[in-house]
Amino acid sequence: MKCILAVSGSIACYKAYDVARGLVKNGHEVKVVLTSGALEFIKPETFKYLGVEAVYLPTDDFKPEHLSRNQTVLHIELAKWADKLVVAPLSANTLARLNLGLNNDLLGSLFLAFGNKPVLMFPAMNTHMLNQFRVQNHLIELAKQSHISIINPVSGLLACGDVGAGKFPDVNAVIDLIETLEPTKIQKQKVIVTAGATAAPLDPVRYMTNPSTGRMGISVAKAFLKEGYKVLVLAGHECSLEVENLLGHPNFELIKTPTTSQMRSAAVKHFPEADLYISTGAIADIEFNESKEKLKKEEMVTALPYHKAADILQEILTLKKSHQKIVSFAAETETTEKVFMSKMKRKPVDLMIGNKVSNGLIGTSVIEGFQKNEGKYYFVKTDTISGPHLLKKREIGDKLVQWYQGHETW
Repeated sequence: MKCILAVSGSIACYKAYDVARGLVKNGHEVKVVLTSGALEFIKPETFKYLGVEAVYLPTDDFKPEHLSRNQTVLHIELAKWADKLVVAPLSANTLARLNLGLNNDLLGSLFLAFGNKPVLMFPAMNTHMLNQFRVQNHLIELAKQSHISIINPVSGLLACGDVGAGKFPDVNAVIDLIETLEPTKIQKQKVIVTAGATAAPLDPVRYMTNPSTGRMGISVAKAFLKEGYKVLVLAGHECSLEVENLLGHPNFELIKTPTTSQMRSAAVKHFPEADLYISTGAIADIEFNESKEKLKKEEMVTALPYHKAADILQEILTLKKSHQKIVSFAAETETTEKVFMSKMKRKPVDLMIGNKVSNGLIGTSVIEGFQKNEGKYYFVKTDTISGPHLLKKREIGDKLVQWYQGHETW
């Protein structure tokens, strides 16, 4: 992605350094545009050390040293170059100027020249300023434009010492939203993703679970969000808190479902409204007879009473309508055709993705599948198996989007 990061004069603008660094680290091409207000807080040279391609000052618009031989006006050239314009942070002053169409600096002219390409804005200011009716009117007017997304600030302790709304979001959340929020892409379909391990409580102190982090589910959710789909994530007890980075996304919904029974209830409730169900969650398949009080060692016997937990995927399959598709993930210690086909026969989903897993505690110290960003994956259908393919989790997400849109890429 070619991204212009515009930084205005909010006190939160120092966080733009980390936003720029994170985008560059993730492989994006970044150019920075500063307002005069931003220059009161930060130094433009620092961005160059963080790997951005160029940094522009408010009055650089017609300086020939910023243009190649065949280029004309800087704000026009930047508008042609970029895929996305991000204003982070957005001050009250810059908000008013952009909404009124004032082009008295490079950013103002660039905004007007950007056409209908995606624009993301991250307001950051004092609570009383944010709630002022003029500021709210500017936000409402800009949000009416379909290519512009206004990401609400979060609540917390502000730089001035007040507590309330207006705080710039966590940097990692800002980066995730920049990468996944595409206001010009709108899909009607809804996707449900289960993510992370559920827990089987024994008593108020102990529970059993597995090492799944939920990052596969998060990667899948991001891939579909990026293409404009509505995404609901059912997050297990052990799902990484990274999933909360997406809470500012207008197409994203999160439901915490720490136990198998809670995930089952949420899945059954919301599945009828979904077009695609993707089960990446490492769901606990046994449940204990829970004790209301902590079990004392001296009272424990050699075997703990347990029973089978609900088979969520099996139940979802019974509810499936003709227009719905289901994808399952099969984490196995044996990745053979027999194992995968047997599982597919028991639970005939539209697509199964299998991989080998090990927690590193039994037989080998090598962790496989869990807590890794890359692994060998198999793509299983009723009559074919493709793999193993060495893929990153984000690549799995992209391939699932392509598959759902009718293009197999494995």
